[in-house]
Amino acid sequence: MKMAKQEWINLFRNKILLISVIAITFIPILYSSIFDKSVWDPYGRAKDLPVAVVNEDKPTELLGQKMNVGQQVVDNLKKDHQLDWHFVSKEEAEKGMKDLKYYMIVTITEDFSKNAASIINKTPEKMEIVYTTNDSLNYIANEISTVGATALETQVREQVVTAYATAVVEAGEKLVGALGQAADGANQLAGGGSQLQTGLKQYTDGVSQADDGSNQLADGTGQLANSIGPLASGVSQLDSGANQLSSALNQANSALAPVQNNITGIDAGLTQLAAGTQDLANALTTFENNLDPNVKVILDNDLQNIRNEINSIITNKDKLLGISGEATAVADQATVASNSLSGANLEIQKIQTDIDSYVAGLLANTTIPEDEKANIVSSITNKVDTILNEQIASATAQINTSLVTVESELATLSARAAELSASANDVSNITNAMAASAQQLSASEASIQAGVNTFDSLLNQVPGSSNAVGLTNGLYAISSDLNLVATKLPTALTGINQLTTGSEQLSSGLDQLQSQIPTLSSGVNQLNTGADQLQAGLAELNENSPELMSGIGQLEGGAKELASALDEGVNESSTLKITKKNIDQFAAPTSLKNDEYSKVANYGEALAPYIMSLALFVGSMLFNFIYPIRKISIAGQSSGAWWLSKVSLGFGVSSMMAVIQASVMLLIGLHVDNVFQFFLTAFVSAWSYMAITMFLAMTFDNPGRFVAMILLVLQLGGAGGTFPIQLQAPFFSMIHPYLPMSYSVYAFREAISGGIGAPLFTKSILILAVLMIVFVALLRYSMHILQKKHLQNVSELNDNQKLQGLEN
Repeated sequence: MKMAKQEWINLFRNKILLISVIAITFIPILYSSIFDKSVWDPYGRAKDLPVAVVNEDKPTELLGQKMNVGQQVVDNLKKDHQLDWHFVSKEEAEKGMKDLKYYMIVTITEDFSKNAASIINKTPEKMEIVYTTNDSLNYIANEISTVGATALETQVREQVVTAYATAVVEAGEKLVGALGQAADGANQLAGGGSQLQTGLKQYTDGVSQADDGSNQLADGTGQLANSIGPLASGVSQLDSGANQLSSALNQANSALAPVQNNITGIDAGLTQLAAGTQDLANALTTFENNLDPNVKVILDNDLQNIRNEINSIITNKDKLLGISGEATAVADQATVASNSLSGANLEIQKIQTDIDSYVAGLLANTTIPEDEKANIVSSITNKVDTILNEQIASATAQINTSLVTVESELATLSARAAELSASANDVSNITNAMAASAQQLSASEASIQAGVNTFDSLLNQVPGSSNAVGLTNGLYAISSDLNLVATKLPTALTGINQLTTGSEQLSSGLDQLQSQIPTLSSGVNQLNTGADQLQAGLAELNENSPELMSGIGQLEGGAKELASALDEGVNESSTLKITKKNIDQFAAPTSLKNDEYSKVANYGEALAPYIMSLALFVGSMLFNFIYPIRKISIAGQSSGAWWLSKVSLGFGVSSMMAVIQASVMLLIGLHVDNVFQFFLTAFVSAWSYMAITMFLAMTFDNPGRFVAMILLVLQLGGAGGTFPIQLQAPFFSMIHPYLPMSYSVYAFREAISGGIGAPLFTKSILILAVLMIVFVALLRYSMHILQKKHLQNVSELNDNQKLQGLEN
């Protein structure tokens, strides 16, 4: 103890050494307080970190509403003070980055709003925020900027999701209303499906009846088509006979015109002759005897033939007029038949079109309300029944009537055509005979005139005759016949003219009828084809009616199921109430809750355990660098006394370091969870470090001090004071359990903020205490060896050793 006391006395007597030791005791607090306070709360001052913001976004439209998301982000950043935002142009930002004015550039791209609106597109694009950092300017600043950019991206995401969610909610509310309407429509559709099924049953029955009627229609049109050929042949023959009749009548008319004029003159002459020759009855006998008998015979025959021919002409005129009327009737019937066939064909096509259109529309449209569906069903049923029944019945009746009429008229026309042909030949013969008779009559006129002349001469010669009375009677008879002929000839000529006109009309009508025969034939063929198509279509429709009924049944079942599901969906939707809180929940469904097992207020507090441990080790190392550790205070003392003197001084100085450091750290604002543990850790750490460095300096002198420096460097990387040891290189992870400072850091952390746990704290304190005891024991042994070798006053730090000698 005497030597230890002397060691302290020598220290206080040596002012220079005392000042050095006092300064060394403040080294830990200077180191830890200045360094730790400089980085006390860098994240809390992130609002002073300059960051440039460049907004290149261009507004766009979404569903008719203007969107300018980039400007909204800028407006929000102006209210945010997490970083020092500077809103500049792209050029200013790049220049500021180059001049080290900005630590980061945040760029809102020009298609920011456009990509936000692309959510409704098939391939939406992500909104992109580009941030540019300068790591070499300061990496920690880059980390802070990156955290700020990440927070900005999160904020923008939440805002955009909120906008999307709001739009979805509004659309959902409209959808719920639409679902309600759809449910009502589905119920109506289900009811309409039942009515439709009933109506279609009636419709299929009507289709079956229409199918049967179409078979009869097809048979009738086939018969009609077969009758067209004979009709065309008969009309052709009739037209040919009518042309011959017209030609013969023209010839007869031309021949009878001069006969009429001659007969009129003859009749007048005969009348005068009969009146003037009454008294010549006797002379007539002589004239009769002298008259040429052939003339008398010719004259009698011609008159008789004229009577017969006129009667024949009159009879034939009536027949021709009848034939003309019948031909006209046949033409009219043919026209009616053609029109009926064309109309029936059009109606059939219209029926097919209506059926196809209504059935296709009915099957395609499943959202028609009940009342409209019922109207459609009723319309289909009524239309099909009405059109098919009326048109088929009407067409069948008209066609049958036309067929009967045409067949009857054709038969009559055929017979009349034969008669007309014979009559035409008769008229031709009669005309020829009349022409010959006219010529004979003309010749007889000359003979009569000659006879008159002869009669005049004979009258002078023969004043009487036994045949005069008979001749006078004959002349009167001839005059009467000629009067009759003269009277009848105009009527005959008029009849011939009428007959000629009628034959020309008949010929013209037959030409028109013949020209319409192809059209009638084509129409009948089209009618026949349409009837076949109608029959095939109705047969196919009749065959597919069961499938249609089955489909309607499925439609009704599906409509009921749909209505039930929609009602259920509407009921469930009505219980769902979306508020702003729900939208916020949708936009940010999660939140971070920091359940602090232990709390560290700031970066300085987190770094304090490491800085304080490091400062104590540095202070201990500096003491053994400066203080003459091998110098003995009293000569001739034992190695034990020498050891005790050095240990007492070393532990006294290290204790002062611990007290000063711990006290000042509390004064500058370090929050400590357990003050006792805090001071205990400071003392044990300082004692352990002093024992280790003193052993190295005392035992190995300067090489030992160098080893102490190496140990300091290793502990800087391996103590785990800044980053988790798991994140460091494997070498430092390997040496971490063997470094004293590792346990000092653990103990300080538990004392300052807790969370390490009492077991680890106790373990750390025990390990440090054990190290202290071990190295103090090793120091005792090494000083004993040094004394034996007489090296107690020998040191490479001669100047430091002389410091104490100067005071002595």
